[in-house]
Amino acid sequence: MVRSRDEWKNWGLLLVLALIWGSSFILMKRGLFHAGRPVLSPLQLATARLTIAWLALLPLLFVHAPLFRKHWLPLLGTGVLGNGIPAFLFAYAQTRIDSALAGMLNSLTPLSTLLIGVLFFGHRLRVAHVIGILAGLAGAVGLIVWQRTDEGLPSWNLYAVLPLLGTICYGCSANIVKRHLYTLPAAATACLALTFLGPWTLVGVRVTDLPTTLETDPDAWRALGYVALLAVLSSALSLVLWNVLLMRTTAVWASSVTYLMPVVAIGWGLLDGEVLSGPQVAMILLILLAVWLVGRAERMSDI
Repeated sequence: MVRSRDEWKNWGLLLVLALIWGSSFILMKRGLFHAGRPVLSPLQLATARLTIAWLALLPLLFVHAPLFRKHWLPLLGTGVLGNGIPAFLFAYAQTRIDSALAGMLNSLTPLSTLLIGVLFFGHRLRVAHVIGILAGLAGAVGLIVWQRTDEGLPSWNLYAVLPLLGTICYGCSANIVKRHLYTLPAAATACLALTFLGPWTLVGVRVTDLPTTLETDPDAWRALGYVALLAVLSSALSLVLWNVLLMRTTAVWASSVTYLMPVVAIGWGLLDGEVLSGPQVAMILLILLAVWLVGRAERMSDI
């Protein structure tokens, strides 16, 4: 009975995270553009996002600061890889690709988590894992390739590679938290990891001249509002919930939240007028098949 309640809690956390993170892509789009016109630059969006998230969790620093001395290295690793680098990668990616596509590509995070775990953290690999990885990579490559030009012909879009690099960063971060930070309170991990970034991104807000943009562009404050919502929900609150889930489950299972995120991201994208082609839908199904295979292998292993 206790185990059943724990499983329901795990699934509840997974669904809440999927809803929050799945909505993050449309929030990034709203921060970058208004009525199709650029408002904030990718650097402004990423630095503002990380700064606001840090400030939201800053009060917790006074409680958990003593943990810095013992755990500073893995906290630095998860801060940079789980928050810093991906924030910039996804911001730049969404200047050239749809928010729905960014959400789809992010669904490869469990596969990246598994690969990083196998290569650097001693996780066991099954045949189903290998098949799932290959199928997921094929689906991701298909989504990248099957971008249409104005003439309706397939064309490469290198910006779609950026979310893939982001999933590798997420995979590294998940394994670091699971291996080295599992004894820390989830809120401590979140606020301490962001503290490595916050002071620098606060400087970045000034260097990118965000104050001038807010003064001169009438749509900039609206865009910053979306960024603030993105920061508080997707980079602060969800980071705490993510660490809770990591401590309750395996790194690969926790990262399966990204299986559900494309559904939310696609839904927001369709409501915003984005269009999916038949081949893209086929690639999505291939990715979902891949993550199902990895999930099945996960249940059969001791990862």
